[in-house]
Parts: sequence; C-alpha cells; structure tokens
Amino acid sequence: MNKKNVETAKGARLRRRATATTLALCVLLPLVETDAGAQEAQLGDAAPAKGAISDKGQALDEVVVSASRTEQRVMDTAASISVINSRQIHDGQPEENLSEPLARTPGIFALNRQNYAQDLLISSRGFGANSTFGARGIKIFVDGIPGTAADGQGQISHIDLASADHIEVMRGPFSVLYGNSAGGVISVFTENGKPGTEATPYYSFGSYGQRKYGVKVDGEQNDINYVLDGGTLHTDGYRDHSAADRQNENAKLRLKIGQDTSLTLVANSVDLTALDPLGLTAAQLQANPRGASNVGIFDTRKSVDQTQGGLVLSQRFGANDSVTLSPYYGERHTIQYLASGPSGVVNLERDFYGMNSNWLHTGEVYGMPLKLVGGIDSNQNQDHRLTFTNSGGQQQVAATDQDYAMQARNLDVYLQGELRPSERLAFTAGARQSDTTLSANSNNTLPSLGSHTYQATTGMASVQYYVQENTNVYISYGSGFDTPTLNQILYSPNSVANLSLPNSGNIGLRAARTQQVEIGLKSEISRTAQLKVALFDAKTTDDIVIAASNGGKTAYLNAPQTSRKGLEISAQWQLPYQLQMSVAYTLLDAKIEQTYTETSTAGAVTSKNTVNRGNRIPGVPDGSLFAEMMWSKSDRSLEFALEGRAAGSIAANDLNMANASGYAIMNLRAIGRQQVGAWSISEFARVDNVFDRSYVGSVIVNQASSQFYESAPGRNWLAGVKATYKF
Repeated sequence: MNKKNVETAKGARLRRRATATTLALCVLLPLVETDAGAQEAQLGDAAPAKGAISDKGQALDEVVVSASRTEQRVMDTAASISVINSRQIHDGQPEENLSEPLARTPGIFALNRQNYAQDLLISSRGFGANSTFGARGIKIFVDGIPGTAADGQGQISHIDLASADHIEVMRGPFSVLYGNSAGGVISVFTENGKPGTEATPYYSFGSYGQRKYGVKVDGEQNDINYVLDGGTLHTDGYRDHSAADRQNENAKLRLKIGQDTSLTLVANSVDLTALDPLGLTAAQLQANPRGASNVGIFDTRKSVDQTQGGLVLSQRFGANDSVTLSPYYGERHTIQYLASGPSGVVNLERDFYGMNSNWLHTGEVYGMPLKLVGGIDSNQNQDHRLTFTNSGGQQQVAATDQDYAMQARNLDVYLQGELRPSERLAFTAGARQSDTTLSANSNNTLPSLGSHTYQATTGMASVQYYVQENTNVYISYGSGFDTPTLNQILYSPNSVANLSLPNSGNIGLRAARTQQVEIGLKSEISRTAQLKVALFDAKTTDDIVIAASNGGKTAYLNAPQTSRKGLEISAQWQLPYQLQMSVAYTLLDAKIEQTYTETSTAGAVTSKNTVNRGNRIPGVPDGSLFAEMMWSKSDRSLEFALEGRAAGSIAANDLNMANASGYAIMNLRAIGRQQVGAWSISEFARVDNVFDRSYVGSVIVNQASSQFYESAPGRNWLAGVKATYKF
C-alpha cells in the first residue's frame, strides 16, 4: 500500500476511534457520581449467575429470548438452545475469542485457527464449515444488533467478551425464522450496569507473548444503566508470522422512559492488525507445526477497522402488545495481503445498515394462551472493493486490478405463533418470506458480474408435550434458505483453479435449501440436575461448497444433495462436596448424498475431480466432547476446575484424500477471590493442553497447494487479575 493510502486508512481509523471515544464519554460523564445507598446495596452477597447451578445446589431457570423473541425458560422451548452464563464466560477464561465459551455448546464447532487474520471457523451442525473467513451460515447478534450482513456474511471480531453477560446459542428448525444463512443463531448480550458505579481494571499475560488489559466501568442511577469497556489484546502468536494486535471498545446505555418505554443504545468498535501464517502441508506440519508457508514472498497480513452502533426502542401498548424497533449503522474497512500476485491486495470498504422490527401480542383464544410475534427485517450493505497486485508484500497497480461496487440488500417479513391448549401441550409455527438481492458492478475495464435476486418462503412447526412436570419431549420441522455471500459470487471456479485465466464471476450460484427435523427431550431430573437431548436430520439441496481455493482466493459451486445427521447431549449436575459437573457431547454425520464434479489445480495443471456420494463434508469434526468438573468453596473464595475437550477427525477436502486426526486435551484452572475494603479482587491461572498433545486445531478446506492444516498450541499457560472498585 502506498504512503497516501496508508495515511488515508490511518486517518479514517482515527476519526472512527474518536467518534467511538466521544460517544463513550457522553455515556459516562453524566453518570460518575454515586450515593452511599447504592454503594451499600452492592456490598451484599453476589447473586448466582443466570443459568448456573447455585452453590446451594438448586438448579436455576435459564431465560432466553432467541427462540420466540420474548423471554422464555429454556426448558419451555421446543428448540435446541443453550445459554452460556457470565461465570462460564469470565471465570478463569482468557476472554480472547468465541471458541472458549462455544466449546461448552453441543452442535457448535468453533475451531481456533490460531490466526487472527482469518477469524474462527464456526459451524452449527455442519452449516458454515466452508467459510474462508468470518462466520457464514450462522446469524450473529450483539445486544439485538445484527453482526451478520444482508448477504449472510457474519463478523465476530467486534464481540467484546470482557463485558458479555451471557450468550444464547440456537440450532435446528427454530433458526430458520431468522432468515437467510440461519443454520444457527448466536446472540451475545452485554451485561447491565450494577446499582451505583464500579470500575474494573483487568490484566492477563501468558504463553507466546500474550497480553490482554483494559478497564470496564458500569453503573445504574435513576433509570439510567450503562456499561463501558475498552480492552487491548496482543499476541506474538503460536506460529511464525502470526502476531496480532486488537483493540475493542464496547458501550451500552439503557434508559427507562416512563413505565412503558425503554431505549438501549449500543456502540462498539474494533481495530485489528494481524499477520497471516497461512496453512501447512502435511510435510510442513510434521517438520515444524509452528512454521508458516510462503509468507516471505507475499508478507500475508490483514487489518480491520470497524465501528458500528444501533439502538433498541421498546414500546408497550396496553397489557398485551409491544413493539420493538432496532435501527443500526456501521462501517468496516479491511485491507488484506493474500498469497497471490494478481489481485493479491484487497482493499474493501463496507457500509452496513438496516432496521429490524417486531410486534409481540399475548392473549388467549378460547381460553388457551396465545403468543404472536411478527416483524419486518430490512438490511443492506454497500461494498467498494479495490484490488492491487501483491509484489513482495507491497501493492502495485496493474491492469488486472478490480474496482467493484457491490451491494446486498434483503427485506424479510415473518410471523410466529405459540398456542398452549393445556399446561402439558404446546404448538409453535411460523413462516418467513425472504427477498435478497446481490449485485457487483465494475468501475473500470473489467466486466461487471451482474445481479441476482433470491426469494424463498421458509417455515417451521413444532409440538411439545410435558410427560411430567419437569420433563418434556418435542418434535420440530423447519425449511431453511441460504444464499451465497458477495464474497462467494466474486470468482469463477476456473479463474481460481488457474489464476492466469480471466474471471467472469459466479453470479449464477444458487441458494441452498434445507429441510430439517429434530426430536428432543429436556428434563430437570432433580433440583440439582438437568439433561437435554436432541436428534436431528437435515437434508440440503444445492448446498454451497468450495470448488477451488488458490492464492488466497476461493470459488464455490452447488453440490446437488448433502445431509447432516446427529445427536446432541448436554447435562449439568450439582454433586456433593461443592462439586459441579457439566458435559456437552455432539455426534455428527455430515456427508455428500449425490456425486458431483469440481475443478482443482496443481501448479499449472487444471483438472476435474469427482466428489463421491458418501464423502464427508470437509471442515467439520465428526464429533466433540466438553466435560468440566469444578470445585468451589462455599464462599467462592477459591475454585479449581478440570476441563476435558475432545474432537473427532476433520476431512480437509471434498475428495476426503486429506484428513486431520481427532484429539483429546485436558486443561486446568484455579481462581482466588478476596474482598479488601471497597475492592473485590480475583486472580486466575490456567494451563491448557496439560499433556502437551500435538494436534491440528482447524483446516483450510480444499486448499489448492495442499496447505490444509492449521496447528494448535502445545502446553501453554495464562494468568491474570481483576480488581473491581465500588464507589
């Protein structure tokens, strides 16, 4: 990138950072004073976290909103939905990325690439496993504001775990009511401020030069509730050429405007710079798992600067009706240096905005409780994509440079209803009409890629029956809809398989359609134990799969038929002697149901390959297990935990000629807590991969040069401290 472009990018970054800082100051400055009464209210025993099993052994209700868009107990939903509570997110955890808390959730695979230039590889029951960056096939929300753009491409780098209160994760048929690319739903909720004012500085450090530090300020006064967090993460990286720096800022302000009106303002930003070590071949992995591939030739790296904000306005009308409006706007600027000469530097600017709205009605029909939720979702993103030639890590202008104006927009309408004829029986049904348009027009001599509109009506239905007061069974059905993203229509398979060929784009890529069925059981076995079991079967036509990946560029095609079948089990127990145990298990059979042909390349040779029926869908393990045993003193001043994590093997390409073996590792953590005057102090230390196992944490699907493998760290450690001062 030339000096002028560097200065322009830095200037834009500083302006956005100043905007976010100004907003944060506007939130904080009027609220810094507290009163003694508020302080005294905070000196009592802390309430147990939502969704946890209390220290006294009683199972607490988990309340979620993702399934029906209203507050509802997890045990009362006919959906596969999990809650990761505040203690599970924060206590003794790195708070580095979503792979940590999501490991506790069955059906979700969040594979850590050890590469901040490419994000995590997240899939839900196998949906989204073909994403080359960010999250695809999964809807992301933060405090009700979409983190998934109109084209279905989601971003997770702006999620601030340090100020997160809980995470709701939904899989299965209920997800289809979230529209395009909703193979699953991940909703992150920022914590609310506590009465009075408190400040929490935090610091952690560990292996591979990792440092994370920041400060969180929160409080509540006179119907004004606020949280502000700013944090910095640095790592030298486990692998060569994988260092990264990230700054996150997150602010939430809640206002109670009268008895029937509330307003929540949310703003967050992220500034990320990361080196990209690329994938390793099998030989490179064996010779040096911490190595990097060809990075000296192209100096592969990435920078991201994103700022977004939105508000959630809730208005109640009478006793039975309420309306929620959620407008938002954001800007994202990405510069990425790929392992390729032509178009090897991508400069992408994105503006994204929209408004989601819903209406809730509660009432009765012939004496039976009825709940209706309807809404309109409108989202749009405008992209300006420039490319340059990557010449030894420097950008150069060339005739092959891209200059595209790209756009995605969607308008969806939905209605969902729940009817309870009796205390034991519940019916839920819903439908959604989706319209999504993608377009890409060239601003230079390269041809435009055209535009295409995708339309679909999707729906779901479920029946839930309480066999006993605390045990219910259900069956659900849903039809899903998954359009390509703007990134997926960009390159034709031929141009990626052979980089010397001209690119005609891939606007003809069809949307995937999925039919899925789920049978489940939920049981509060006792006051101290819970069990959830789900069996699912999903069949997809025109699944969007990777056709070829070469030089940092990826092309896609439609596979005729694929399927995903599996079993999910999660359980929690409160045991004697202050012991708690939790387990999350997934068994997944994701495979090709109809043979198809794809293009591949090896050097200058391009060939056609047959993907056979019965092959595994690459990029997703065939199973996973998370198990945790935790001991805590009755006053929580000391806590020890043992974590076990295991994952099955992963196919690295559609031909199933390359695979990453499964693994099992063990982690240990310890936490100490003290109260010193107005200070609440906690320290933690953890050791991950205690037995120093060598394993592959993630793969790059269908990588043309067989650089499939992304190795995971051996034994590593982390320690940190938090100190909360109550004013």
